[in-house]
Amino acid sequence: MDVLRKELNHIYSSQHLENEILDIDEIDRCKKMADSMVSVTNACCVITDAAHDYCYLFGGELVSLLGIADEPCVYKEICSSDEDVIYTRLHPEDLVEKRMLEYEYFKFVDTLSSEEKLRYKATCRIRVKDNEGNYRILDNSTQILKPSPLGKIWLILCCYDLSPYQMDDNGINARIKNNHSGEIIRFSFADRKGSILTEREKEILMLIKDGKPSKLIADALGISIHTVNRHRQNILERLSVGNSVEAIMAATSMGIL
Repeated sequence: MDVLRKELNHIYSSQHLENEILDIDEIDRCKKMADSMVSVTNACCVITDAAHDYCYLFGGELVSLLGIADEPCVYKEICSSDEDVIYTRLHPEDLVEKRMLEYEYFKFVDTLSSEEKLRYKATCRIRVKDNEGNYRILDNSTQILKPSPLGKIWLILCCYDLSPYQMDDNGINARIKNNHSGEIIRFSFADRKGSILTEREKEILMLIKDGKPSKLIADALGISIHTVNRHRQNILERLSVGNSVEAIMAATSMGIL
C-alpha cells in the first residue's frame, strides 16, 4: 500500500532528464557527501537519482537498530527511485502523510529556479519499525541535492535520524522550510487523508469487510453490479493494493474505515 506513488513517479518522469547531458561525476560527489554525513551522525541517508531510477543508501548504527542491515556504515545500491527498505517499515498512517508531503514538496520546488530549489527542505516526524517490531520515531528530511543542468529535479537527499522526541503524536508534523529566508510552510493532511476514498467507496469497502459479495452490495445500495465492480477497482487503485483483503487492511490501518 503506497498511496500517491504514481503521482510522484509522474513528477519524476515529467523532468525529462533523458534529454539532458548529466555529469555522472556529480553522483559520486553526492555519494561521498552522504557517506560523510552518516559517518558523523550514525544516522541514515539515501541519495535518489531521479534520472536513472536508482537509490544509494548509507547507514550508520541506525540501520542496525531498524533491522535494515546487520552492520552499520552499510552502503547499498537499490534499483529503484524509492527507499522501499525503509518505507515498508513505516507506520501505514505515516506513510500516507509522508507521501502527501513529498508530493507537495516536489510539486512546489519543480516550479523554482536551480538556486531556489536548493533552499527548500521538507521535514517530518515518522514512526518506523525497529528490528524487534517496535515503532521508533525518526526525524526525516528531503531536499534537492543537485538539480540537472536545466534546473530540473535530479539528485535528492533523504535523511533519517532517531528523534529525541519519542512521543506518539497525531500526524507527522509536516513542513516545508526555507533555510535562507526562515519561511516555514505547515501542512495538515488529516482531511485529505480522509478523502482518499469517496464516501461511496468507503461504504462499499465496509460491506466488503462484512463479507458481502458484489451482488448483495449492488442490491443493498440500489446500483448495478458493474458499478460496484468499478468502485472496487477504484478502491484498489486509490490505495495501491492488489486485492480486497489488502484494501481493508490498508484502509483500517490508515484510519479511513
